[in-house]
Formats: sequence, C-alpha cells, structure tokens
Amino acid sequence: MSRAHRLADSVATLDRLPLARLALAVTITLAGVHKLVAPAPWDAMVVPSWADLLLPVSVRTWTLANAAGELLVGLLLFTDRYTAPLAAFVLLSLSGTLCYIALVAATGASVGVATELLVIIAIHDIGLAGLAARVTLDALTRDS
Repeated sequence: MSRAHRLADSVATLDRLPLARLALAVTITLAGVHKLVAPAPWDAMVVPSWADLLLPVSVRTWTLANAAGELLVGLLLFTDRYTAPLAAFVLLSLSGTLCYIALVAATGASVGVATELLVIIAIHDIGLAGLAARVTLDALTRDS
C-alpha cells in the first residue's frame, strides 16, 4: 500500500474517532481540575458578587462544588456513557453563561470581573457551546 493510501486510511479512521466528545471531555475535566487546584480566580466568575447573599454556602464552597460537577461530567464523557444528556447539560450551562455575559455587557453592570475578561470568556464559550451541541447531536443520532 502506498504512503498516500495509508495517509488517506489514517485520515478516514480519524474521522470516525470521537474527537469532538473527547475534546469536550478534556475541556470540562480540566476546568474542574483547575477549579480544585486554583479556585480563587474562578470564584468571581462562578458566582457574581451580587449573588453572594443568594447562596446557601460560601462562594468558595460553591466553586468547589462546580469543580466536582465538572469532573464528574468530564469523566463520564470520557467513558461515552450518558453522552447526549451530559453534552446537552454542558450546552445548557454554557448558554446560561453566555446569556449572563450578554446581560452584563448590555447593562454595564459591575460583577467583580473586568468586562474585557468577560468578552474573552464569551468568545471561548461560544466555541465550546458549539462543540457541546455537536457532541449532543452526534450522540442523539448514534443512539437513535
């Protein structure tokens, strides 16, 4: 078999691998790990300053609980179990984050995080939401 045919076969195999699901799993897992290792920078992003009083626990506890949830979701995505509902949950969560950022940007509210940082987060979250949507659709199509 020629080198060109081997390369074409490798590319075709790559196309069938669950790259989108694995990329989503890695991203969500790493976010959870980082929240556990360095929760301070996440505190203001996970819970806006105006919402502190609405929480039944401290902001740090809330951030760490989010980390645990992200680790669970990310690790389950690695195993390819419950992929459609987990990816849909990630999509819903990111959509909520994007709506929150849009509201903050539209109102000019001060939330303890610089607007420029929120825009950077929004740019990344748009792509990640698209990835979560793709994984959800792929899983639903595969499972039907």
